[in-house]
Formats: sequence, C-alpha cells, structure tokens
Amino acid sequence: MSPTGKFTFKLVIYGAFLLYLVGDLFIWHGFLAGRMDAYLKPMPGPPGDNSERIAEVYGEPLTANQLNRRIAELGILRQPAVLDMGDGMTLTHELDVQKELVPRARYDLISSSLLRLKTRVNDLQLPNRNAEAAQAEKQIQSRFDGDREKYLEMLHGQKLNEEQLRQKIAARLKQTEQLYRATIKVADPTDEELKIYYNLVKDRLKTPDLRQARHIFLSTLHKDDNQVKQAAEALLARLRAGESFERLAKSTSEDERTASAGGSLGWINPARTAETLDLDIASLPDNTPVLVKSKWGWHIMEASPLKKGRVPSYEEVLPALRNAAQSLRRAQATGLYMDGLIEEAHLKNRIKNKQNHYTTPEFRKNRAIPHGIFLIFHLEGGVILLPHSLPE
Repeated sequence: MSPTGKFTFKLVIYGAFLLYLVGDLFIWHGFLAGRMDAYLKPMPGPPGDNSERIAEVYGEPLTANQLNRRIAELGILRQPAVLDMGDGMTLTHELDVQKELVPRARYDLISSSLLRLKTRVNDLQLPNRNAEAAQAEKQIQSRFDGDREKYLEMLHGQKLNEEQLRQKIAARLKQTEQLYRATIKVADPTDEELKIYYNLVKDRLKTPDLRQARHIFLSTLHKDDNQVKQAAEALLARLRAGESFERLAKSTSEDERTASAGGSLGWINPARTAETLDLDIASLPDNTPVLVKSKWGWHIMEASPLKKGRVPSYEEVLPALRNAAQSLRRAQATGLYMDGLIEEAHLKNRIKNKQNHYTTPEFRKNRAIPHGIFLIFHLEGGVILLPHSLPE
C-alpha cells in the first residue's frame, strides 16, 4: 500500500473512532457514557433521604440528615465512654463540649465514608465475612422472641431486607478487618518505656489505708434519739456478753444492704468514710465493737487493724499498663490512618463542601479519636487517672 493509502486508512479509522466517541457520549449514551457516569456523577444518597447534600466523598453523598443523626448520637454519648480493658483497668475519655459536636460529626461521616470506600477497593484482599454476618443476623433476629413479622417490620423501617442487612454487617466486619490490618504494625511499648512511665506515675498509684469493718445499724429517722441509743447500748451489751455479731446483725440491723451479710461493710477507706458517711472509722479500736453516732442513726462498729496503703510494684501493674499502652497506641494509629485517608482524598478538590470546613485547623483538631484520653487503674480502694500518652 502506498504512503497516501496508509494515511487515508489511518484517517478513516481515527475518524470512525472519534465519531463513535461522540455518539456514545452525547447521542445514544452507550457503554463509555455509562462508565463515565459511574465515576463522575454523584452516587445516589441513602434510600428515602432527600435532605441537602452537605458533601461528596469520591462521588458518595453525605446528607444533612446523616449529619444531624451523628450529632444526636454524639450528644447521647457525651457521658464518658468507658471501655473495660481487663486486669482491673478501664479506658475513658473526657466529656465532649457541645460546640465540638458538629465538626466531630462531620469528621466521623467523612472518615466512615473513606474507610468504606477503601475497604471496597481492597475487597479481594480481605477475608469473606458472610458466615459471621449470617450468624450476627440470626442473633439480631433472636431478640424478637420468634416474632418474625415484628423483625421484618423493623427491617422495613430501616429500608432493608434480610439479605441487605447481612451484606451491611459483612461490609462492617470487613471495614473492621481493614482498620485492624492498617494499625496492627503499631509497635508495642518497650519494657524501658513502661518502666519510665511507671516511675513517673507510681506515687499516684498508691492505694489508700483500708480497714475491714462491719456494723449493726439502728436508724433515728422519725424516732426518739435517746430510745434508739438505749436499744443500741443493749445490743452492745449482748455482744460483750458473748453473742455472735453476725447473728445479731442479721436479726436486728436496719441496714438492709449489709444485714444479710452479718453487717459486713468489706474493706473501706477511713478517710472516704469520714467524708461520705460521717463515720470516724480511723480511730476505732481493733476488733472491738463500739457505739458510734452518725447523722442517720447509731452504729455498733467493729473494725480490723489498719491495712496501710502502699505503692504497687512494677510487676503488679505491668499487665494493665501494657494493655492500656497498646490500646492507646492503636487508637492513636487509627486516628493517623484516618487522617491519611483524608490526605489521600485531596480534600480541597475532591470533597465538595459549601462551608469548606474540612481543611481548617478547627476541623483537623476535632477528628474522630477523642481528645483527652485517660487511663483509669482500679486498685484496692481507689481510682487513679493517668495521662493518656507515654513519654517521648
């Protein structure tokens, strides 16, 4: 074929291709147009949600209704969220301030959307969670005591059917797995770091002085004080004559919470008892019943020798200290991972928000991981709040 013929043939091919592109995109709306719509046009919002779209994350809409629901959820959760970490230690965070709820709610919605999309991209690399989702769906259904109609009515109210619910649960499980894999490489604190931290806070871990006590209580409410005192003195005389403290407490004490246990109050902190119960436990003689007056009535008290408070050893608190440090580092890693997803999304260009809050310092500081996290160690007779991060 001559050079002219080759040029003419290429021109015809290119022209036909261009004509097809124009026709597909603008005339008959073919395959290429459909693919462009899938990537460029906003995705439909939640079923039945016609409220204003406040943002789009990679085309996925976030609505005003979703934002309002999340703000309400955060408002309900304004009491400190406490997580049982085991080994006598819990994790909690500070109360939220009302003005922080809106930016936090926005951040939560965006982070959740980005994590959902990230998980969808990595779907083939994540384990199948359909079996676990089916089991979870059965557990939800069991809460309706066999009333299937009521269960289906609940799903209908959520605009879901059973299969869609299982799909949503499986997707959430995969998101959890994605987040776990992204943060699993967080380094555990070294023994040296934990020892440094222990030395910084060990004085604050000291347990209070304690005494094991029991009482027989006679109330003076709507009664003559002298008559109640005389009755208490008569009981005290019977104790000194050899009668059983436990048996007298069960039969005569008006403190219903302790009477059945023979009047036992367990191990108590004398200082705290003086503040809350108006009882001077510290000065009682050891293992000797005596008559004591409080603002509620008369008590025949008996207390064991004082058990002096002490600083627990590093070995005693190490399991709780290590678990707390690991949990906090994982929480911090989760926050950093979410921040990374937001950076990856190029917020200024790809998340369209009329108020443009998402790139401001105010938005950045109100991310989903709560600020002001504390460790709470429950030791004998006391609760200690510790700073939320290990020293550098």
